[in-house]
Amino acid sequence: MKRTMLLIALALLPLAACKRAETSKTAEKQVEKAADVYYCPMHPSVVSDKPGSCPICAMVLVKRTDTAPTTAAGNAVALSPEQRVSANVRTVRVALDTHTGELVTTGRVTFDERRVSQVSAYTAGRIERLHVNFTGDTVRRGEAVGTIYSPDLFSTQQEYLLALENRARMERAGFTGARTAADDLVESTRRRMQLFGMSAGQIAQLERTRKPIVATTIVSPVSGVVTKKLAVEQQYVTQGQPLLEIADLSTVWVEADVYEQQLPGVKFGDRVEITAAAILGRTFHGTVSFIVPVLAGATRTATVRIDLANPGRVLKPDMYVNARILGAPAAPHVMVPASAIVDRGQQRFVWVETSPGAYAPRAVTTGGRHGDAVVILSGLTEGESVVVEGGFLLDSEAQLRSAAGGDAQ
Repeated sequence: MKRTMLLIALALLPLAACKRAETSKTAEKQVEKAADVYYCPMHPSVVSDKPGSCPICAMVLVKRTDTAPTTAAGNAVALSPEQRVSANVRTVRVALDTHTGELVTTGRVTFDERRVSQVSAYTAGRIERLHVNFTGDTVRRGEAVGTIYSPDLFSTQQEYLLALENRARMERAGFTGARTAADDLVESTRRRMQLFGMSAGQIAQLERTRKPIVATTIVSPVSGVVTKKLAVEQQYVTQGQPLLEIADLSTVWVEADVYEQQLPGVKFGDRVEITAAAILGRTFHGTVSFIVPVLAGATRTATVRIDLANPGRVLKPDMYVNARILGAPAAPHVMVPASAIVDRGQQRFVWVETSPGAYAPRAVTTGGRHGDAVVILSGLTEGESVVVEGGFLLDSEAQLRSAAGGDAQ
């Protein structure tokens, strides 16, 4: 009897072991199921113990798996393949690249101050007539722009005629010494008329007709466009008072705005291509002639002045233009897309893929920006992979886990 009972017990032992194993597996599955956690890749603080959607952005919650758990080790973050897809994390390989020093900005056409002149009254008097009727009128060098009656100039003309008659009498009388004095008087009176604005032709007319010119002609000293009309007919003006302002628009300036961090890439003599929305299909070529040595406080920009030929005067002052400053080609640099840079204010860094699905922040020193790329002066080497999309998400994940008491800083 005892022997039979022993045999039965020995036969039941494997069955009991199998039952315990099945019970253990069932418990493990229940624990594993209970430990399942679903979270939002865009808002890692949103977690759930069952599938669903994020209450903030409605994105489908992603399950944290044991095969590729989301962890933060130091500043590193690891994502599963599903999480990388959901978070739209994309990387590119760092490579050496070069740039032409090209800088694109906007500017405004303005007058070339070296080509702006004034027509002033050489003597006090009354404006009898103005031939320039409005601002914007075009005048040529030597063209009559008005007439002026000046009592001082009229009396000087009379003195000149008397000096001529006196010199003629001295010549007829044969007084050599007196004739020299008469010549001096004629010459000094002539110079005074010239200082009053009389031209050589007007003086010749006076000598020929022997009649003073009542209203003398005012001529333009330059060719250009009248930008200001400062007098009207019958107005009494004083000596030296401006009457007209004239600008020669055959050459203009373009004043372009350049941010302070872009200034090292701009040099005197750099070639510039100018285009304007109002002048389609045409490109103007100029050079950088001056960089204003102070910055505008509100915009943190400096004004770069560009000398520009203006054939046909098609570029108008105050017209907005686009400027492409063409600097000299630079040596190859490590360059990354600007979207790879995460800026925390006092620190700039990128997320480097250290292994498939694992990312770590790397502090970098940046140089100038050229188009959509940024020069990296230090912190990266050729061949490494950096995150160009999803970097801010990785940074948020690391900071949230740090705030929750994790290892991320």
